Amino acid sequence: MKVSELKDELLDYWVAKANDVTEVRVLDSHCLVNHARWEPSADWSQGGPIIEREGINLSHSLEAGSEHCTAYMRSGRYRQRGLTPLIAAMRCYVASKFGDEVTD
Repeated sequence: MKVSELKDELLDYWVAKANDVTEVRVLDSHCLVNHARWEPSADWSQGGPIIEREGINLSHSLEAGSEHCTAYMRSGRYRQRGLTPLIAAMRCYVASKFGDEVTD
């Protein structure tokens, strides 16, 4: 699947995998890590530390369109878009670890 299309629990699942978490699963439309809810693409307390640690930059575009937030690594090598800054940033993080596509 293309990283640019990941969202919700699938995006959160791949963020956990990028963090080298071994006990991760999706259950009832939620991602669980060690039996606790994991939502870094929607929860700043989980996604924010990843953004800071990985040096992910965020920008907003005022252009009309469905995905107006862009996240990019300081190196400029990886760039992803999303409906929210967290979605864009988590896609960027996953792409930096696995490339433009993920397979399980």
